[in-house]
Amino acid sequence: MELTLTWDLFVLVFFMIIVSYSVMIGKDQTIKVILSSYIAILASDAIGNLVSRLIGGGTVSNVLVIPSENKAVIMVKIGIFILLTVALTTRGAFDILISDEKSPFMRIMMLVAYGILSAGLIISTILVYVSGVSLLSTGSLFSQNPVQDMAEGSRLVKLMVENYSIWFSLPAVAFVISSLFGRED
Repeated sequence: MELTLTWDLFVLVFFMIIVSYSVMIGKDQTIKVILSSYIAILASDAIGNLVSRLIGGGTVSNVLVIPSENKAVIMVKIGIFILLTVALTTRGAFDILISDEKSPFMRIMMLVAYGILSAGLIISTILVYVSGVSLLSTGSLFSQNPVQDMAEGSRLVKLMVENYSIWFSLPAVAFVISSLFGRED
């Protein structure tokens, strides 16, 4: 059996790792990862856009030789996103304490659902950053070559990027719904 590394395989493996990790750390910590991801998404996009302006405006590019400013900005956004998500999740000065459902089946289903939402948010964000697009932009994500090239070979990448708005909003909607209709202690 020959295993070929494809974007579909990469997305599936990364997705399964995040969902498995979410099951291991529990619902409260998974929600903390989601909230930390939201903060990291906004901060990394803003800092990446600032870096892009500095590099593109000639301020830094006159002093340093930067072979590809677009790749540098992509790496900055992804690096800051990962760093801030990990830092806020592990060292963030906030805790999430949500009462558990009475039914063990419902508890497991909620845990898996939050794990899937967390994985979708993280993976789709990284794929959008790879495209070189700012999350504040209104243009099509597929006008960028990196994601377009990846999406041609991967239906999952295309699905994740095309539906980024859904992946971005679903964790927040799920959290609001479970907060409104969840069990009170």
